[in-house]
Amino acid sequence: MMKSILFWKLFVSTLDLNERLPLEVTYMAGSRKDRNIRVNTGKRKTSSSPAPTSWSRPAEGREKVQPANKKGEQKSSPLRENNQRRNDRRGRNNQHRGRHNNRGQRQTPKSPLMQENWARVIDHDKTKNEVIAVSERKLLLCRLKPKPQTSPLLTTARVYIGPDEEQREHIDSVLGMTNLGRVANHVKADLPLVVQIFIEENEHHFISAFFNVAGNMSLKQHAFELLSGVGNKKAMQMVEARGSSGFESLAALNEACNIDAGELLAKRFLSEIEDRNIQPRLLDLLLPVKA
Repeated sequence: MMKSILFWKLFVSTLDLNERLPLEVTYMAGSRKDRNIRVNTGKRKTSSSPAPTSWSRPAEGREKVQPANKKGEQKSSPLRENNQRRNDRRGRNNQHRGRHNNRGQRQTPKSPLMQENWARVIDHDKTKNEVIAVSERKLLLCRLKPKPQTSPLLTTARVYIGPDEEQREHIDSVLGMTNLGRVANHVKADLPLVVQIFIEENEHHFISAFFNVAGNMSLKQHAFELLSGVGNKKAMQMVEARGSSGFESLAALNEACNIDAGELLAKRFLSEIEDRNIQPRLLDLLLPVKA
């Protein structure tokens, strides 16, 4: 009887403690392992701060919206910035060019005929009142306007086309340049003769500038081979005939080499006039004629 009373008191006191303190259930080993025993462990402390190894809370919600600009502060767009930089560069360029130069005005290239003073007449067409001629400085084909009541000019006649108006005896103005594709057939036929006469009248220049100094352009080609009808064998004969003293005139050259040097050089000039891609160009190397 006493044992039951003591057991009951112990049970009641255990119930009172369970209401106030948390209990921890442990499992006993041995024959009583299936029984659950509640053990008082006391009140646990809860930490407000997370462990140092814990992950931070991810961001949630929308990003913070930037406040709108004030009326006085307008954000410049990329297009506006590009235009501003372009205008600044243009302003600097205009300062370098000078205040008197206008951007809309472009200088027209000068015509090569502005450097020419004399020309040789090829044809004088009275019906068109036009003269076809070739300049002496660079052998440029040109169209000229003769003065009123000018008598017909003969082929190979030498006329002044320079800037001095007082020296222009037969020519009123220079109309412009032309080419072999725009002239008549008889002009094409007379052009070689006009060029040959020009070469023969200035033979000392072409003798000293070409025939007496021409040498090998490569191991297999001599400069004399640029002339029409002259091969390697003929070029070597011309070199041997020239010797160390050189040729004194075109007549001596023609007699020693059995050729017409003026005609051959004129044909070379004509081929370069027709085709400007021919290299090397004797027109650029031998002209203008040095007085």
